[in-house]
Amino acid sequence: MVQTITIGVAKKEDLYAVYQLEQRLFGEHGYPDFFIRQAYDCWSAGLLVARELDNVVGYVLCAPQFNDLSLTASEGWILALAVDTSVQGRGVGKKLMQEAMATLAGCKKLWLTVHPNNHAKKLYQQLGFKDVEQESDYFGLDQPRVKMVHAVV
Repeated sequence: MVQTITIGVAKKEDLYAVYQLEQRLFGEHGYPDFFIRQAYDCWSAGLLVARELDNVVGYVLCAPQFNDLSLTASEGWILALAVDTSVQGRGVGKKLMQEAMATLAGCKKLWLTVHPNNHAKKLYQQLGFKDVEQESDYFGLDQPRVKMVHAVV
């Protein structure tokens, strides 16, 4: 029997599960535990988790981008998306992305980066993100990423 997956704002007690998921999926390229804690402190409304029963099976981190001292955000970033392999293919990533995009609804542009070979790139394209550029060393030597944007019209 397939369990219902719910999406909601992360609680402090979810942070270790988010970190464990990050490490399982991304290993040495995943965010460290201290960053996840600071992300929770800085952007708690933008740290969303997917739950199946009481287990965290995915998360997304989104945040406004402040380009000047006015603290008015016209652009935002999807900083991370992770979905446990046990629930991949069930629309969890899409639900998380849609919630993140709704959280940043006041932004005129949304940005993200993705490895060129990551299958999530197709999801981002389905949601209206377009390739802007590719950098071969975005996160360091031989760590390519495609920068994508979703412009709200």
